[in-house]
Amino acid sequence: MKQVVTGLVAALALAGCKADEVSIEIKEAQIRAAAEGGQEMVEFEAVFSNFGDLEADQRAQIDAIQAVLERYIAIDDFELELTDMGYDITIEGEIPITGATQADAPYFVSVSPSPILTGTHRVQLRAGRDFAAMEADMRGINFMLAPDAFHPTEFVIRGDGLTVLAPAVQVEGTYHLLWSGTVNDRLRLKFRDGAFDEVGAGFFVK
Repeated sequence: MKQVVTGLVAALALAGCKADEVSIEIKEAQIRAAAEGGQEMVEFEAVFSNFGDLEADQRAQIDAIQAVLERYIAIDDFELELTDMGYDITIEGEIPITGATQADAPYFVSVSPSPILTGTHRVQLRAGRDFAAMEADMRGINFMLAPDAFHPTEFVIRGDGLTVLAPAVQVEGTYHLLWSGTVNDRLRLKFRDGAFDEVGAGFFVK
């Protein structure tokens, strides 16, 4: 199953510090469990596209980056593929979803009561306590490998009847200042650029 994360993959500065997109798949039951104080794991996939030939020193750095990521993140697959224009890196794995506002992970999804929208919970991708350590390890490979904290992000939400409110989002190819609707089987929310370069993508559920 191909889903996307990361933010966690921010570490791949070889890909220009920013993923093409990080996709995170979340089930309604996982959101509800986190809202009640539990913690589970959600699947992600991140894709990085690079132009130009893959030199030996770059390959060595990619191998080193993979080793760092596997120390901090539950990685299921790390794939390097040569293309006509260069090479792509695809990373699949899992990150926590939790009711806590902080976690011992480079990236996690936080589900917490909204202080602004009464009666809702905020579901947000956040950088956790391990992000700084992972960043330092990446810089140890190459000082220029400074990971971006956040990337273009897609949430794939699976549920039945969950009410969602999302700001500045793309839904089915259309951009919305504020989108509200109900999850019926599957909903894709895309967040990128602007404020989302500085804060993790997120939405609200009722």
